Amino acid sequence: MNSIDITSVGRDRATDVAMLIATAFADLEVANWLVADRRERIRALAGQFAMLVEHACSHGHVHTADDPDGHTVAAAVWFDYTKHVPEPPGYDERLPGITGEHLPRFQALDEAMAAHHPQEPHHHLAFIATLPTHQGRGLGTALMNHHHPTLDRTGVAAYLEASNLRTRDLYIHHGYKVQSKTLALPEGGPVMWPMWRPPGG
Repeated sequence: MNSIDITSVGRDRATDVAMLIATAFADLEVANWLVADRRERIRALAGQFAMLVEHACSHGHVHTADDPDGHTVAAAVWFDYTKHVPEPPGYDERLPGITGEHLPRFQALDEAMAAHHPQEPHHHLAFIATLPTHQGRGLGTALMNHHHPTLDRTGVAAYLEASNLRTRDLYIHHGYKVQSKTLALPEGGPVMWPMWRPPGG
């Protein structure tokens, strides 16, 4: 871990970070529910994520972890909901062209996540992802440990949606608590776990 550098990045890196997240998320149950074909899935996810990562650069924080050769291998995307966060510019207009026939499921996911999103001030960990070749090395933990001290120092809570039991248990270890209602996607879709971390964990 001593050879991993964590840095903040701007809008010029949004496309690269979005592709990293799409690649890392490609085999998640939620991603498979969105788009069955894997190649099409990565393309659609990367397109949607690029809009969100770019928006987070203006309304939150995007942190990346780079290996010793300077390759970005993990990323965390936070939105700062201690203040108003508008919708990404042109999101509703651009999403159909990105997702095509899969639009209804992307919209269903957005609606379900919005319905569970807390109103209290917080930072939302929208994405935390590590390339498959680098998973299991503590990079996700390092990225959380990079930002949590700032939240604790300023008295700000954190929120996220865990996509499976493995990540849910990881987040519990970092002070997140499962909320009372799970997020169940329609049409037999998978379950996600909204989680909340008070300041200080």
